[in-house]
Amino acid sequence: MKLLKKIWGNQQVVYWVFLVMLILPNLFMFFTESTSLFTRVVNVLLPFACYRILLTLCGKPGKMFWWLFLFIFFAAFQIVLLYLFGESPIAVDMFLNVVTTNVTEADELLFQIYPAVVFVFVIYGGGIALSFCSIANRALLRPSFAVRQRILGTIWLGVVLLALLVAGFRQGGWPVSFRNDIFPVNVTYNLGLSVQRYVQSARYAHTSGHFSHQAQYHRADSLPEVYVLVIGETLRADNLGIYGYERNTTPRLAALADSLVVYPDAITMSNTTHKSVPLLLTAVGSELCYDSLYTQRGLISAFAEAGFATSFFSNQRRNGSFIDFLGSEAQEVKFTKDGLRLDANVYDEELLSLLDKSLHSAAAGRQLIVLHCYGSHFDYRDRCPDSLWRFAPTQFPSAKKEYRPQLVNAYDNTVQYADALLARVIGMLQACGRPAVMLYTSDHGEDIYDDARARFLHASPIPTYYQLHVPLIAWASASWRESYPEKWENLRTHASQPVSTGMVMFHTLLDLAGIETRLTKPSLALGNDRFVPTQRLYVNDHNELRTLDDCGLKPADEQLFRSHHLQFP
Repeated sequence: MKLLKKIWGNQQVVYWVFLVMLILPNLFMFFTESTSLFTRVVNVLLPFACYRILLTLCGKPGKMFWWLFLFIFFAAFQIVLLYLFGESPIAVDMFLNVVTTNVTEADELLFQIYPAVVFVFVIYGGGIALSFCSIANRALLRPSFAVRQRILGTIWLGVVLLALLVAGFRQGGWPVSFRNDIFPVNVTYNLGLSVQRYVQSARYAHTSGHFSHQAQYHRADSLPEVYVLVIGETLRADNLGIYGYERNTTPRLAALADSLVVYPDAITMSNTTHKSVPLLLTAVGSELCYDSLYTQRGLISAFAEAGFATSFFSNQRRNGSFIDFLGSEAQEVKFTKDGLRLDANVYDEELLSLLDKSLHSAAAGRQLIVLHCYGSHFDYRDRCPDSLWRFAPTQFPSAKKEYRPQLVNAYDNTVQYADALLARVIGMLQACGRPAVMLYTSDHGEDIYDDARARFLHASPIPTYYQLHVPLIAWASASWRESYPEKWENLRTHASQPVSTGMVMFHTLLDLAGIETRLTKPSLALGNDRFVPTQRLYVNDHNELRTLDDCGLKPADEQLFRSHHLQFP
């Protein structure tokens, strides 16, 4: 008790406590980041010097604590993310995830990072309490102490800036990127970008209001064709039996091999749902400009312009992201969780009744139906009924590396559930008796403590092989294959080619349906004989399209690409 009184009763001690709290993430990042030693040293010394000066500007450090509260929040958030992902500053996508993630997903995530949450709550929650004590204390920082710290901070700052100038002169360019490498400058910049993107998203209806695909349907017949796009969630290719996985997690799809095309070398262009799904539903990935998303409409609108009935059914919650906007372009829109409690758990099979009803309500017309699944999103145990679990045990007290076997068992249960779901979709399409095509892919993959890096989940600022390698599967009914044999043969011929799902999906679906728009490119349509493999790209946190060897992948990921016989870069 005497020690606590000594701390909160002495403004000089409070000053040092707050200084440590502010610089703590920089100290952690000195060991976690892969930047140069010089950059990591600057990332510690430059903010330290600035904080040292700033904390002297109020006689009571507790007041400055609140003036700097945004940076305090950044520090706590950064430490949690370092615990979760192991590296990198708070990304733009992480800020956007905060406003687009539903409560259930947030609870599931917090369950995994509770040690870090407890740590920052104790440290920075204690800082909040200490700030009130500092403000209530009648004493002020001793003037001599404040002046000395201000002078020393200024000297430190001058030395660091001089070192930067000298290094820049020697290297012929500025040696450190403040917006990328210096915390919290980089996080402040990322926050500004996230606000800008959120505002742009909110204005989407206005900025895309006059957009037209100028879609034209080029088939003389009027066959009642139906095209179904199934978008999985967090399903990585490496855990599918049809992709060579040691476990037979996809027996039903394997039994349909004659009418199925599997693309072994498919990757996503983003490891986040709020980016990867719009990439699948629009042409922006092939335009090499992700920001064009704000001004154009998507795949569903193109089909509607061509005279197709369109439906979008989702087992995810509305979250105000582009997924909602693009899905709402359909004539028939259903979210299975609308009106349910936030903790309601709905299995993906609920989408099947909506699919069945839609197939029979427009049996004489052409259709596009998009099914957006909740798939393999953590907590894996909640993604399929217990009665359907094939792999056990699945119980784990928390997500840690030592529980990887149980986590993989639970994850593989979601894979075999997805296998059953897709088989049922195919069965329903066969039963409807119409020419039909189903395409399936997942938005991104998942890390499950696969190697020494002990990475878990997805959406990390820097992707990994397991987050990028996703399944891509095409199925066509016998009547469709008979009607368009050249398209089917092209789909099969191009199965061995490396593809980016976000680059080819828009063009492939429209080409298969006989629709041409001002954005479609035959060279990116897997069913077209003019298809040409292109360089695969990843949309990074700043919406820049980068090649695989320039998006932060580690040597271990490159080795995984090569050992699995996937093209790199």
